[in-house]
Amino acid sequence: MIKEKVSLSQTVRLITWIVIPIIVIFGLLIPIRDFMHATNPTAQTLCGFVILIVLLSLCSIMLYAPKEITLDDSALTLARGKGKLRIKLADIEEVQRYDPRSTGNIRIFGIGGIYGYVGRYYNRDIGYYTSYVGDYSQAFFIRTGKGKKYLLSCNNADRVAEEIKRRLAKR
Repeated sequence: MIKEKVSLSQTVRLITWIVIPIIVIFGLLIPIRDFMHATNPTAQTLCGFVILIVLLSLCSIMLYAPKEITLDDSALTLARGKGKLRIKLADIEEVQRYDPRSTGNIRIFGIGGIYGYVGRYYNRDIGYYTSYVGDYSQAFFIRTGKGKKYLLSCNNADRVAEEIKRRLAKR
């Protein structure tokens, strides 16, 4: 069994450490202050709604952030903040290292830098794919027989990708 941590690039760490405080200050602290001092029920409701949306957004970012990849005899498993994504080795058709110089990653829906690049993306070379990447320089691409495409990253991505290829060759 191979178990590798998902590390965050310097860019992702920088974005996270800059954006989270901004979100907390402008998305939570100011609306909480305004909620406490609002005399108008409509203003209080609006502030409460903003607080709720910001809290739900922050929670969802942390719940989907990639943490660790495990490769065992039957599957590749990505541990996230909450829950796991399990891809059976029998379903994998293709695996290859991702070229971080590849251009044109367009975020369709998801997060672009806070605790990683998570969500639905589009790339001219890959097409539409689901991303759980902490560092593009450590990323690898997986395509399943069911047409699902994933871009994942972890420490020692070369080792993980090569081991998957080796196991696929045995089939």
